[in-house]
Amino acid sequence: MTILVSTAVVWISDKFSTLSSVKALEDEIGSRTTMAAQRLAADLHHAALEDIDYLFRRSLNKIRELVPNITRVDVYVKDGEQLKLLTTNSIADERAPEDFELTALKSGIPDTYIIEEDEGQNRIVAVKPVHLLNGKPGFVTVISSLKPVNDLLVIHSRIQLYKLFATILLLVLGITLLFRNTVYRSVYHLIGTMHLFQAGKTTVRAQVNLPGEFGELAQHLNQMLNEISQFHANMKSQIQDATEALAKRNQELESLNLMLIQTQKRLTQSERLALIGQLTATFAHEIGSPLSAVSTHLQILLENSGLPPAMLQRLKLADTEINRVCTIVENLLADIRRPDYRTRVDLIEIFEKVGHLLGPTFQARALRFDFQCDDPTALVYGNPDELQQLFLNLFNNSLDAITGEGWVRVLIARQTRMPDETHAFWRVDIQDSGSGIPNDKLEHIFEPFFTTKEFGKGTGLGLAVSREIVRRHGGRISVESRLMQGTTFMLWLPVSVETAVEPARQENC
Repeated sequence: MTILVSTAVVWISDKFSTLSSVKALEDEIGSRTTMAAQRLAADLHHAALEDIDYLFRRSLNKIRELVPNITRVDVYVKDGEQLKLLTTNSIADERAPEDFELTALKSGIPDTYIIEEDEGQNRIVAVKPVHLLNGKPGFVTVISSLKPVNDLLVIHSRIQLYKLFATILLLVLGITLLFRNTVYRSVYHLIGTMHLFQAGKTTVRAQVNLPGEFGELAQHLNQMLNEISQFHANMKSQIQDATEALAKRNQELESLNLMLIQTQKRLTQSERLALIGQLTATFAHEIGSPLSAVSTHLQILLENSGLPPAMLQRLKLADTEINRVCTIVENLLADIRRPDYRTRVDLIEIFEKVGHLLGPTFQARALRFDFQCDDPTALVYGNPDELQQLFLNLFNNSLDAITGEGWVRVLIARQTRMPDETHAFWRVDIQDSGSGIPNDKLEHIFEPFFTTKEFGKGTGLGLAVSREIVRRHGGRISVESRLMQGTTFMLWLPVSVETAVEPARQENC
């Protein structure tokens, strides 16, 4: 600190000394320039116009000895209302008189000015009014350069710069020696301790008996190293726990994926069986009506006793075979209509199973699944496998309709009665943020083999099977959709109905 203060005092003293020298030199040049203007004015006082040029040249040589750094000397005369340059030593263009020159001419009082120019080219201008022989007023202007002042400033600046460099060098050397003996050793020790700790030697610690505040710094460093070691141990334990949890989670995901694959296989098989059943029922119904008509006509013919015995025998044989075909059709329809397994089913549990099956798909595609139910349980009487197949079909349709980010929402609410019914029903809404279904295709989506998906991505049987499952459980299903706004499937399922609604009986023989 003492060195810095001393350096500042010396620098300020040099600065004041420089300013004093510059001021003295400016005053000297100004005084000489004023004397030169007065001498030239005295030589030209009351001089005839024809002698002006001669007297000007002679006097100019004298004043150059007095002021070597004169740059320009002008003599102006007032002729009437005009001010003319009578003579000058400059080869440059004629200049317009300055305001202070006109003021000196008007007042008759000489004056001296310092004019500051760009790039430090300052000038001293001395103006001295004069009267020529013919009585015409005028003035003499002597302009001197302040370049010696600028040169002096440059010299002093260089000297001060050299002094500053020398002072800084001495200061740096002194501080370096001081730091080498008192600071560097402690710093090197602390840095070495940190390097060893970074290299893996977690038990290394810094010495606390270092000089000055470095001892306290070493204590804080040791405390920080202890905290880092403890944090490292905790982090290692947490990473191990997280790795084990991740492995367990991966196993769960693999199990869920396997369950999903198996369920999808069962779903495909169920779709095929449902299609076969529907086609079989349609076939039995279509051939049952014409067979019934043929059997009726055969009975009429057999009642006609006027036919030959051989013809009657053939008609009886035909009637026997037709009855056998009718029996086959009835047995086929009976197999199709055979009641399946029914029990009390909680819809919330069904959706939990569906959520577990499709959970990996939702996570992989970053989709949101929302579920809301007004009651803690939503009991229906039905087949749990068919209900699971129903909701899997609807969820798969929603997933296929969503591109990018999106959501699927399930809302379950109890209704005292469904439209056109008197029973209590569960209203189940399955909503999605998918691309929607065009209006011209909404009325066909429950038809077998009709699909809005690309070729090879759908069989067209999922919604047909879903509607059949809902119907067999005594419920209804409908759909609302808007393009690019999503789709909502609305289902009504009876509350704890213990008797399934059987499909309408087909006509038979």
